Amino acid sequence: MISRVLIIFIRIIVPLAVSYSLWTLLRTKWAFTIAVDETGVCSHEGIRTHHQRRLLDLLHKNRFAERRLKIKGRYDENGRLQLHFQGNASDATKQQIRNLIVNEL
Repeated sequence: MISRVLIIFIRIIVPLAVSYSLWTLLRTKWAFTIAVDETGVCSHEGIRTHHQRRLLDLLHKNRFAERRLKIKGRYDENGRLQLHFQGNASDATKQQIRNLIVNEL
């Protein structure tokens, strides 16, 4: 009886562990993440340089988002900055934030 439970457990856990491992290896890695809302910057990860800190100050002063918006950024193999936005924001707001980030970083 115990061996059957162990076999069923292994049949379920091993594929889940392999799937999770592959997912973590293959997913997009973001260099920085900034969450903003109507009050300014809520949280951030990956902000290390002085220029990035200045960007946080600018995002905090210029309240772009009416709701929570997450901004993720990374550099591609050509050195270009790629941005991804999660949340409700107009295209104009995204473009303003994109311009601010590109000009500051």
